[in-house]
This record gives sequence, structure tokens and C-alpha cells, in this order.
Amino acid sequence: KSDNQNHSIIFYRGEYIQLIDANQDNYLEECLKIRSVLAEFEEMTTDNVSPYTPGLATPKFDPVAILGAREYIFSENIGILGDVAAGKEQTFGTLFARTLAEIGGKLHYGHPDFLNGIFMTTRGGVSKAQKGLHLNEDIYAGMTAQLRGGRIKHCEYYQCGKGRDLGFGSILNFTTKIGTGMGEQMLSREYYYLGTQLPLDRFLSFYYAHAGFHVNNTFIMLSVQLFMFCILNLGALRHETIICRYNRNTPITDPEWPTGCANLRPCLDWIERCCVSIFIVFFISFVPLTVQELTERGFWRAATRLAKHFSSFSPLFEVFVCQIYTNALQQNLSYGGARYIGTGRGFATARMPFGILYSRFAAPSIYLGIRLLLMLLFGTLTIWGYWLLYFWVSLLALCIAPFLFNPHQFAWGDFFIDYREFLRWLSRGNTKGHSASWIGFVRLSRTRITGFKKKVLGEPSAKLSGDTSRARFGNVFFAEVIGPLFLVAVTLIPYLYINSGTGAYRGNNPDATNEDLQPTNPLIRVAIVAFAPIGINAGVSIMFFAMACCMGPIFSMCCKKFGAVLAAIAHGIAVIVLIVMWEVMFFLEGWSFPKMLIGMIASLAIQRFIYKLIIALTLTREFRTDSSNIAWWTGKWYGMGWMGFSQPGREFLCKITELGYFSSDFCLGHLLLFFMLPPLLIPYIDTFHSVMLFWLRPSRQIRPPIYSLKQSKLRRRRTIRYAILYFTLFVIFIVLIVAPMVAGKFMNLKVDTLPMNLMQPTNLKNNDTTSQTTGTAVAGETDAAAATSGGSAASSAAARRFAHFMY
Repeated sequence: KSDNQNHSIIFYRGEYIQLIDANQDNYLEECLKIRSVLAEFEEMTTDNVSPYTPGLATPKFDPVAILGAREYIFSENIGILGDVAAGKEQTFGTLFARTLAEIGGKLHYGHPDFLNGIFMTTRGGVSKAQKGLHLNEDIYAGMTAQLRGGRIKHCEYYQCGKGRDLGFGSILNFTTKIGTGMGEQMLSREYYYLGTQLPLDRFLSFYYAHAGFHVNNTFIMLSVQLFMFCILNLGALRHETIICRYNRNTPITDPEWPTGCANLRPCLDWIERCCVSIFIVFFISFVPLTVQELTERGFWRAATRLAKHFSSFSPLFEVFVCQIYTNALQQNLSYGGARYIGTGRGFATARMPFGILYSRFAAPSIYLGIRLLLMLLFGTLTIWGYWLLYFWVSLLALCIAPFLFNPHQFAWGDFFIDYREFLRWLSRGNTKGHSASWIGFVRLSRTRITGFKKKVLGEPSAKLSGDTSRARFGNVFFAEVIGPLFLVAVTLIPYLYINSGTGAYRGNNPDATNEDLQPTNPLIRVAIVAFAPIGINAGVSIMFFAMACCMGPIFSMCCKKFGAVLAAIAHGIAVIVLIVMWEVMFFLEGWSFPKMLIGMIASLAIQRFIYKLIIALTLTREFRTDSSNIAWWTGKWYGMGWMGFSQPGREFLCKITELGYFSSDFCLGHLLLFFMLPPLLIPYIDTFHSVMLFWLRPSRQIRPPIYSLKQSKLRRRRTIRYAILYFTLFVIFIVLIVAPMVAGKFMNLKVDTLPMNLMQPTNLKNNDTTSQTTGTAVAGETDAAAATSGGSAASSAAARRFAHFMY
């Protein structure tokens, strides 16, 4: 690391320094090229004239400060993740660096680069060593050299071998480190100097090679979200209006047919063309690596490598990496906290538990993915088009990529034992602290906003984590309040429109009652569904707090799990309330699934905004220990000093948000596990999955662990027990969705059943269009007018055609 480099720089001898990583390997034949490599510094010949001669003009000479070299990633043969990492390095370290060196945009990206010792050591050293700001320490040496007049070249014929991280978690830890490091680079003075002093051509090269790459990732994910917002509005509009019969060959001045329709077809066609073009650009992004392989290793190697990538679903991994880059940059610019992340470099063939993967990637990717998937599902139900499949694949990648690339994820026994571990991860940590628990995950995600209380000398927890300062209020307010509030507005407006009863009036509903045609109150409806769980969770928290204070100290003497039981009951009530609210919304929307779906999207956005508001504006700093959470469920507030008077109020606000988050995480975790059921039922899926990940023949698979007879019996019992629980919950999940849709066909409730017009009327016709041409169109001059002329026979024929088209 950077401080090691700066400490050891005093021991270098000679004129040039080569930086070698610990995970790099050199080759004997590469050593024979060193003389040619050193000649690239252009210092082999010197002038015979003394530079101090009076009157001699000083020639303008930019010395070579850094000579970059290639890396050969020999871990590309291990499997898909190793090959993706190797392909990224090969593209960036060879193709990109070669081009950037020619146009003056290359910097120092690490090893095995050669440095001009005298030039670099007299101008700030080989790297910067401030652990936060200089997280990506190597690039600062390149910026320093460029700012001080040095040149940076690239060497094509020298290379070092390098081993990359192969595990999913370690690769994304490295990605997070790069993303947060880029956030810190944007705040550095070197970026300011380069951004204000470089000429335009070199500035654009510098921007698109460094900060622009990460900003582009951010804009990609932002554009996907904005597209889903458009899908929400278009879906609501398409669901409630009659679309026109569109003919692109007729003049735009022709009257629309039928009269009073909404001409959405050009808009939908435009979106379809955009999605197809995105799909084409997606394939173009594979061109650089393919051309590189084609020129260096031939057609067969290029074709097989590309085929392996597609068969192993590497595009899903790339979508997920794009979101990790985006989240790392956004979180760092909002809250700071960039630090070195040890990538682990564990065994890439080891299976990671579901709870660990969920806690690691829920906040960066899974939450966003499931929000966008719900919007996409609404769009699929209302404006289905084949082009939506591309977004289904992309958005599913945000949710399932950690589990798809987890080794042995679909092994039958391991899957259900992992399900048991997930349930234990959800429930533990309420009687005594636990490092791997859901409550620890929630507290840790909260501390980036609230910060920790200061260290207390003598407490063991003071050694576990450093001081985390609170982010600036303006950053927190914009990221945690303004952003969720915008999402509320974006989701609420189409919900109000879809419930406005567009086109439903007495003329086309002669049999409807006056109550059916009265305007409903969708705003009150969504407010009830959104705020009822928050109020119920607050009441449950107060009730269980009183029970814990009265009975906890006494019952804890004989019942060690008293706090855990109270917490489990409270969390179970929160889950049941959330499910009931889904069914209530289903009922209030007249058993219409699209309307229920967009209503729940809006209500979840409102709940998210309320929870963010509570955390950002009302909570004080967090304890380093989990003592306040344990005291809430056990009633043991003694031993906390004066904090025993202030902490219950703070913990009450925390419990309101925690119960809401728990119900969401419980349902979302089970939804992800239900997604994995179809591949789980495929015979030999574990073998196929291992072939996909590690490119091993079925006969050369990694052997599973060997258990003793006692362990095998225990695992078998647990597998059967939790498989029964899993399939029971899956059946309940299906029933909760299908039963209301079936019941809606037999239940015809009146609108005045509930007060305040909460019920949305069903079976109302909203076709307010006519088959007659209106306006200034003259009969016989336009196709639409001609269709309505020609006497009563033509008019009745047009009416029949129109009725056939609409119904």
C-alpha cells in the first residue's frame, strides 16, 4: 500500500523504479527485455554541450516520468468471474492504455509500471498516502507527474502475470473500493488543477478515461429509473384511454379514429425503436475485447471466449457491477467514508450464505432493483411489448446476480439449510449481540447517516470501529429526503390518474348507479394503506416496550429468550400487517391487479419517505454496542447511566422504522428465494451451475464436503423440516395473489359499502369515443371521413367494425 511504498522508497538504488504487486508474477523471458524497456525513458544519449553555457537557449524537453506496462491476467481460465475480471483488465490495461498514451491522457494505474526515480522522488514520491482521500493511491503519482511536466508512455512488449480475485464478493469489494476512490478523486486538488489547466483535447481524454466512466455509469442507472417512471405514466394512460387506430402513411392532419381517442401509438413506437437501439449498442460494447482476441489469438479463441461469456450470463454480472459503481460513487459523494476494503481473496468455490449476500447487496442494488421491477411489472400488464424483455433481464440482474453467481446456490440440501440460516439471521441479536444479524445490518446502514457516539475509554466496542463522522446536513437532506419525496410524487400522480375514472359517464354506463359514477378518493385510500402499518407498528412497539419494562427483568431470570420472543412476535405482527395491507389495497381497487400494483408502489414510496425522514431528521448518534436494542426487548435499561432516560424515546423512533424495514426484508427475501424455485427443481442443476461458473467438465467437478454420519442425519432432518416450511410459505404466497383475483369474479360489492368513497367501482365502461368524424373534416377528403360517409349502411358497417376493434 501507499504508506509502505513511501517508507521503502529510501532504499531504492539506481535511476529507475519498478513497482510490482504481491499478486504479480514475472517471467524469465521478460527480464531479457529490461534494457529495451529502460531505453524508452529516452536518456541513453546526452548532449556534449554544457546546459550552463551563457547565451545557449534551453531546449524544451519533457522527460519521461512513467512507463506503463501490460498485465496478463492468468486467472482468466478459472471461470466466468475470473475471465470477466481478466477481460476488463485486458481491455483497459492494453487497448485503452495504448490509446491514451498516444493522446496524452494516460496516468499511472498501478503495477508493473516503471518510474523515473529522480523525477518522481523529487516531486512527491511514488504515491500519496492519506487513507481516505488517496484511496486509489497509484493514480495520484500519474497526476503529479503530469502536472509537473512529465510524460507517461506505454510499453507494448513487456508484461507481468497477475492473479485476480475470483469470488463474487471479492470482485465487488474491489469495485466498491474503485468507486469510492473515484468519489474522493473528484474532491482532490489534482482533479481541480487538471480540469482547469489542460487543453480541450487532453481534458476530454482525461475525463472520459477516469471520472467520466463513473459518471456515465451513474447516468446509465439514472436513465433506467427515469425510463421506469415514464413506463408508469404511459401504463396508466394506456390503461384508462382508448388508443387510436394509427396509420403512419396518412397525413398528420387527418382526424384521429375513433374520435376522442389517445394517439399513443407513435410514442410507443418511438420507445420500441429506442429499446432496440439500446440492445444493438449492448452488443457493440463486446467489440473491443473481441477484436483484441481476434488480433492476438485468432478467430476460434475469440469466438469461444465470447460464447462462454454469453452462456455464463456475464451481461447480468456487468449490469450488477454498473450499479455497484454507481452506488459507491453516489454514497461517497453524499456521506464520505471511503476506506480500503480488504477483498478477502478467499476460495472462489465456497458457497456464501443467503443472509450474508442479502445484507451485503440489499442497500446497493437489490432494493433499487425490486422497486424498478414492480414498475416494470405494471408496465408489462398495461403496455406489453417484446422490447420490455430487455429490461426484465437487466432489472432482474440487479436482484438475482449475487445468488446466480454464488457457487452451489441450487444444491438441494444446501439451499434449505441456507434458508434456515436466513431465518436465524433475521431473528437473532435481540437478546444478546451478534455480528451476523438483521438488526446489526439495519444499525450499520443507519450509522452512515447518524454517525457513532464518541469512543468511551475502557469499552471493548471502542476497538471495533473508528470514529464515523456525520455527513453534512445538506447532503443528507438532499439524498434522504428530497430524493424519496420525488419518488413519492412520481408514483402518486399516475396512481391518482388511473383511479380518476377517465371516460366513465352516464352515456356509456346507462345501468350504473349514481354511487358508481361518483368520484372516488384514491388519495385517502393510498394514505390509509401507507400510514396504517406505521401507526400499527408504533402501537405494537409501545405495547411491547411496556411489557418488557414490567415483565422483562423478572422473566429473564428463568426465560433467557424472553427478549427474543417479544421481538419475534412484534416482527411477525409487522409482516402480517404488511401482507394485510396488500390485500386491503386489492379489495379497495375492486380486485384489479394493475391498479393494486401501482397503489402499492405509491404506498411503499410514501412509507420509505417517512422512514427516511425519521432517520435523517430525528435520530441522534448511534451507540457502538447494541445495548439500547437489547434493553428495548428485555427491559434492562439499568447500567446505561443518564442515557437510560433519553434512549427509550430515540429507540421508539428506531423501532417504528425497524419494524417496517423488517416486514419488507422478510417479504423481499422470501420473494428472491421463490424466484430460485424453478431452477432448483431442475435435475442436476448444481452440476450445470458449476459448469457455468467454473467451466469444469461434469466429470471434473469439485467434490462436495464429506460429513460424518451424525452430521448427515442432522442435515437431512433440517432439509426436510425447512423444505416443508419453504413450500408452505410458497403456497400461501400464491394463494394471496390468486385468491383475490378469483374472488373478484364472484364478489360484486357496491361502492357505498365503505364510507368516503374508498371503493373503486368496477365493470364501468370508459369508452367515451365515437365512430363519427367531428371537426372540420370534409366527407370524402380523408380516409377517416370516408369511413363515416355513404349513408346509414356505411355508418352501421363502420360502427360494427369499430365495435369489433374495441371489444
